[in-house]
Amino acid sequence: SSNTFFDDIADTATKFYSRAGNGGVNGAGYEHIAYLFASLDNVSKVGSYSGNGSYQVINCGFTSGARFVLIKRTDQDGDWFVWDTARGITSGGDPFYATNQTTAAVQVGQDYLYPDNTGFGVRNSSGGFNNPDINVSGASYLFLAIS
Repeated sequence: SSNTFFDDIADTATKFYSRAGNGGVNGAGYEHIAYLFASLDNVSKVGSYSGNGSYQVINCGFTSGARFVLIKRTDQDGDWFVWDTARGITSGGDPFYATNQTTAAVQVGQDYLYPDNTGFGVRNSSGGFNNPDINVSGASYLFLAIS
């Protein structure tokens, strides 16, 4: 009832409803793009996890690991961090970038995202663009992984 972006109409499997007249999502004369993602066995996984402040594997049900990973902290403001195999998801310093920043990909000497045959692994991080917030103990995260 306090949401200014989406109506109080129940979404369906094929439709979502935005609030009429809100320039941020449905203003006359504005162009908008909606990116919608879904899980499909062995192809993509949309999910969530709780940070544990240590190392943990996010099992997506894949057999050859994730080739693209997007992670966003949901319990507070933060960046949308992206890793992909074109830039390197390896057991080494993986370049990553934040889709909501204008900064180019960041190459760091430390590894934050790890390859895993079932999906991907994340290690503890304290936050900030050069230290992506993807596994702080007690934090909540949303992710999209593509095999």
